[in-house]
Amino acid sequence: MPFNVKSTLEKVQSYLQASGHVVRAQISEPKQPPGERIMAAVYMGTVSVAQLTLQTTIELHVVRVRLYMNMLREAGDEIEFGLAQALSEISADLLGDYDLGATVRNVDVGGIYGTPLSATWGYVDVGGTMYRVVDITLPLIVDDSATLVA
Repeated sequence: MPFNVKSTLEKVQSYLQASGHVVRAQISEPKQPPGERIMAAVYMGTVSVAQLTLQTTIELHVVRVRLYMNMLREAGDEIEFGLAQALSEISADLLGDYDLGATVRNVDVGGIYGTPLSATWGYVDVGGTMYRVVDITLPLIVDDSATLVA
């Protein structure tokens, strides 16, 4: 049962790039330091069928969005506030009126299908530069992306 993961990843990347909340969004984690301003990486967490009928699927695509900010760029509180503001604005857009389009129905905020929207803060070294990161777990309810084969 192949899932259309590419479409889901592209929709999230496109939203982030157009949102103005990050300077750049890319699919996959950066291989080189991503720069001074907030950057986002989009990658897949898990994919599962949440409901199945004879003709359609309702799926859960859990996308990971990682926001990066250089640890040496600003004072510590500016890094925290900057990432917190970006997280808040991205979440508000996705939970509000913003539509990711295609087969993405909505964000599974409360985790009806098992994974709620959440964010975890941490640190990561990219090419010798330390970044403060926020990992957003973005559970998306997707209609009919899987191909059912008898």
